[in-house]
Amino acid sequence: MTENALTPAHVFSPERALVAAPAAAARLAEMLGLEFEALKIRDLSAFEALQDEKGSLLQDLAALAEWAAQQNPAPEVWQQLQGSLQQSKQDHLRNIQLLQRQLLAVKGALQALQGDSAPNVDLYDRLGQIARRSGALGYQLA
Repeated sequence: MTENALTPAHVFSPERALVAAPAAAARLAEMLGLEFEALKIRDLSAFEALQDEKGSLLQDLAALAEWAAQQNPAPEVWQQLQGSLQQSKQDHLRNIQLLQRQLLAVKGALQALQGDSAPNVDLYDRLGQIARRSGALGYQLA
């Protein structure tokens, strides 16, 4: 029998994970950039298509991070990836914020279409100016 036949695919191998980690971190950074571009143009199908692979990469890196945290000192390869992983964390937070802003805009537009008051959402007229709302005069004067 070969080693692969004895070792199930779901068993964590730190040696393999360390070898694959730089490529995984680079792919994660690339995917976060693609995710941001999809969010900017509101292409939700492209955004959704990235989620499975991104989730898999994050699980693999999380397992490696847990293992590396128990090592003293942490492996050199893992230490070298910290800057890239911190940037990926920032990119992920940026994508979350963009998604949340877009969600608020859609909620506000729905409220406006339903006739509900939407005090937290600015609506724009045909000229691209902020539309005046009846209750917004005091806000504009301030």
